[in-house]
Amino acid sequence: MTDHDLQFQQASRADEPALPQDVRDLLAHYQALGPDGRRRFHEAALNPQRYGLEPRPGAGNGGSLDAPNPPEIQDSWQVFTLADAYVERQPVEYIAAGLFALPSLNIVYGAPGTLKSFLMADLAVCASAGQPWLEAASWVNGNQAAAIPTRQLPVMWVDFDNGRRRTHDRFGALGRAHHLPVETSFYYHSMDSPWLDAGDKKSISALLERMLRKEIKFLVVDNLGVVSGDADENSGEMVRVMSEFRQLAELTGAAVVLIHHQRKSTGNTSRAGDSLRGHSSIEAALDLALLIEREELADTVNIRATKVRGADVLPFSAVFTFENRPDGELHSARFYGIAANDNSSDAAIEREILEALSGASLNKTELTRAVKAELSQVGINRIRDRIDRLAATGRLLIANGKNNTEKIYNRP
Repeated sequence: MTDHDLQFQQASRADEPALPQDVRDLLAHYQALGPDGRRRFHEAALNPQRYGLEPRPGAGNGGSLDAPNPPEIQDSWQVFTLADAYVERQPVEYIAAGLFALPSLNIVYGAPGTLKSFLMADLAVCASAGQPWLEAASWVNGNQAAAIPTRQLPVMWVDFDNGRRRTHDRFGALGRAHHLPVETSFYYHSMDSPWLDAGDKKSISALLERMLRKEIKFLVVDNLGVVSGDADENSGEMVRVMSEFRQLAELTGAAVVLIHHQRKSTGNTSRAGDSLRGHSSIEAALDLALLIEREELADTVNIRATKVRGADVLPFSAVFTFENRPDGELHSARFYGIAANDNSSDAAIEREILEALSGASLNKTELTRAVKAELSQVGINRIRDRIDRLAATGRLLIANGKNNTEKIYNRP
């Protein structure tokens, strides 16, 4: 029995003593109809003109029995048109200049021991107070690194990797190094029960409620591998996990950063993004992926983007500093910025083009070779394309060479 039938029958029983005979006959005919006939009855009652019928005078005002209205189907999907696309919007906001848009889904990954969690914890602490991140290391001669401004927003860290004692110690050390008051809008969880299962809607919904209560706009989860539930990290099951994190970002307007691990090297050369461990759907879901690299036992880490949606993120570097108490336990810790060795970005190509033309005039072949000598891993076609772009925008001057068939490039 449908809801319409039930409503119709209830109306019939309630009004039977006062119903005229013609309405009683109508009810009897209705009860005899099959499902298709009843459906068409409702359609005709709601849209009589469609079936060539005239609405009865007084219908809906007690003069006759109205057919029960079918429940309206509410579509939860919101449709947009180009009118929405053309609306001027505010510039994209970031947790740190150019890093981790609001909202977004991101990964920071690297091999074990690369200080990736500690580096992100340093950013999380700085962002909660609106302090600049990676201030230039003053002891490095000629250091051209610039501090990265952050946006002050409530921050939440969810740890299922380092353990509660180490997490307390690290955030205490970072907070002391940055001189943060206890009232700072920084919140963290460690090894809580029930364990976060990103493949389970109930678990993600609980995390969503925690974020909404604190108005969290920067969430860091450490780490993806241990919060994926029973999803096989190397299978398409990760689509569901990443989709849940994406929805979490959209519903809260937050930048969500997942700490993850690097795939073990196979010795084969491939693009950098292939080193992200797990199924390809993980990388496909991301707005930004940052690879953290560190030489063994070194205090310096190098950060480069291997997946970007939007403006390029240039490589940057940081140096880790800390102080221990007399008993050897960690007292304070933080990272400082140092100039990175950028030998692959478009900015690096432009830098070497302009450097090669300092006090010299070169044809395209000579200029390409000069840049290639400095940036051995950059392709020749990419260098030539960058030369053409600089010339087209007036950043390089072109003069005719031999027999007017050769182009000579100069700096303005």
